[in-house]
Amino acid sequence: MGKKKSIQLSLLKEWIIHALKMRKSALNIKQISWEIGLKGSQYRKQILRAISDLMADKLIKEAEKYKFQYQEPDHLISGIIDINKSGNGYVNSEKYSEDIFIHRKNRLNSLNQDTVSVKMIKGKKHTLEGCVTKVISRKNTKFIGNIRMEKGGAFFIPNNPKTGSDFFISKEHLKGSVDNDRVIVKLNDWPPSAGCPFGEVIKIIKNTTDLKTEIEATIEVSGIRASFSKEVNEELKQLPTKISKLELNKRKDFRNENTFTIDPIDAKDFDDAISVKVLSNNNIKIGVHIADVSHYVRSKSAIDKEAFLRAFSVYFPGKVVPMLPEKLSNRLCSLRPNEDKLAFSVEFELTDYTSIKSIWIGKTVINSNKRFTYEGAEKIISEKRGEFSDELEVLNNVAKNLRNARIKNGSINFERNNIAFELDDNNEPIKIIKENSLSAHKLVEEFMLLANKAIAQKLSKLPQSIYRVHDTPDINKIKELIIYLKGIDHNTPTNISHRNSSQFINKILKQDNKNINNAVVENLVLRSMSKAEYSSKNIGHYGLGFDKYTHFTSPIRRYADLMIHRILHQAIVQKKVNLFNLDKKCSHFSTTERIYIDIERKINKFIQLKLLKDSIGATFNGSISGIVKWGIYVELEGGQGEGLISNIELNDDNYYYNESKYAFIARTSGKKYVLGQNVIVEIKNICLLKREMDLVFTNLLISYFTEVWSLQNLEAHRLTTGRLLRRRSA
Repeated sequence: MGKKKSIQLSLLKEWIIHALKMRKSALNIKQISWEIGLKGSQYRKQILRAISDLMADKLIKEAEKYKFQYQEPDHLISGIIDINKSGNGYVNSEKYSEDIFIHRKNRLNSLNQDTVSVKMIKGKKHTLEGCVTKVISRKNTKFIGNIRMEKGGAFFIPNNPKTGSDFFISKEHLKGSVDNDRVIVKLNDWPPSAGCPFGEVIKIIKNTTDLKTEIEATIEVSGIRASFSKEVNEELKQLPTKISKLELNKRKDFRNENTFTIDPIDAKDFDDAISVKVLSNNNIKIGVHIADVSHYVRSKSAIDKEAFLRAFSVYFPGKVVPMLPEKLSNRLCSLRPNEDKLAFSVEFELTDYTSIKSIWIGKTVINSNKRFTYEGAEKIISEKRGEFSDELEVLNNVAKNLRNARIKNGSINFERNNIAFELDDNNEPIKIIKENSLSAHKLVEEFMLLANKAIAQKLSKLPQSIYRVHDTPDINKIKELIIYLKGIDHNTPTNISHRNSSQFINKILKQDNKNINNAVVENLVLRSMSKAEYSSKNIGHYGLGFDKYTHFTSPIRRYADLMIHRILHQAIVQKKVNLFNLDKKCSHFSTTERIYIDIERKINKFIQLKLLKDSIGATFNGSISGIVKWGIYVELEGGQGEGLISNIELNDDNYYYNESKYAFIARTSGKKYVLGQNVIVEIKNICLLKREMDLVFTNLLISYFTEVWSLQNLEAHRLTTGRLLRRRSA
């Protein structure tokens, strides 16, 4: 090129970016000139200008002096991809209120729940559409499924249809598995150029559907740490089994106070106890005593490091994977009755059953007089007779006052009933138990909340601490709930703002209207809420209505509580608290907690469907819990499980899915299927391994609505069922 040519700046920048993308090493100006075919000093100024613009746009960086390198642009968005059955994905990002749609051809080599980098593209149907440019990290590397033998080798078909791909398994990686074997496969590699990932069989699972096998497989696939190392076990041997007199003399002695624990019937790790004493001036002293795990688990020990990695105990029906070894969780630390135990205590002195006069916080020794189950304590509270009946009555009255004051001050009043499972001698489920919220549950809850709040208040004066935070709900989602409720009851209030949202939500939850399905309303409220998490930055706890809140009361099963105990001890003895990587630790706790909750939920769904597997063809009462374009979700009565009625099963008329109103409407009869509607369904099929249940409507359809809903009333469901109940499982 002898004669200087004027190169369009935008084109020149494209050439430079392409050249730097192709080279891993940084290039200087001369090397860039050669790469783009513009040799000679006559182009130097143009190239320098292009480089300057690209650096200003943060598309390239100066990796070393006078050498430049491509860098991913800031407009790339990172997030977790949620893949549905059709293979398409959605990425949730803080930058946008809506999820980013990822067509299956634009997923690159991502699998479900991977953290990915996304580049925005112009979509045809979706407002926000992108393509995956890089998998930043894998959520899962182990998967459960079945082997399918083919001529060219074998393929692994994951049980979870949302995984995102089948796996190719070479013959040398089959490890003896044959066609249709149920196996655990490890992901080895997925080059972006390959059509599917490569894996290897690491375990063949029994082709059974017993609960023990399912739990064990889930533990392995999920990476739950289920065994303790030799180093941990060696440390355990060195732990003292008796409390020294020197240690006792350092602590406030509560051994003569009436103290007891109240826990589930199958609990062994008692980490909280309550003492109560009525004073001569009629004031009440209530002690909340928490196992002093920090006395036994020293910071940076092998036991401590293992506990941090686990972060929580994981509870399955009939099985616990503890955060701490059994010697600690069930024996040394557990506040077992009639044994001297070390504790960290908060003692409250109250007047008139309501007002807190003083709070004392410190290390103690206790000796629990009684181990109550919730049911046993409830019986004494309701009958007002039995062992420690006077003490339980005092505690119950105080707890009621605390609860009423808390709700009045903005705490959300959920009255949710949980489900549990009765197991046989082989730990196999035999029936569902619906657990009602007892006065004994509420009693314990109030005093644990009170202690956590008091500790948070004390530690808030320190430069660093850990908080349990809960952000305000999305007001727009609450307004969508209002639209839904007004379609049923025109008297539903509408005056909501961030300032009065908690009182408004409580009013909705309290209303007693035969036309309103309260379970659906509670679910909608919950889905509008943010998730509670751990943070070094205090923003308050919206759901509880507390300005400051932390977790202090369960150090046997939550590592964050153990950290709080250590911070609290340092504060009491007036030593400087130095916490390193606190934000990263809080993120670890929050992420691990969500993973464990999801695992426990999946196991519960497996059990629900296992109990129903002999009921194919039987009919059940239920209510519509979700309406989406591919069908209708129905929750069976009594918490027995949830299933899907595919849209192709709506064959008694010509139904259409109204996308703007998110409803199924019959063209001929005008029949409509709407959220919360009571229905009778028949179980068509159950796939335990995929945790799926297919349902069909019976000819008998019961509606709780007093009149046929008009199309105008269906407007109430447009946003509610669309945004709050959208499920990506099609």
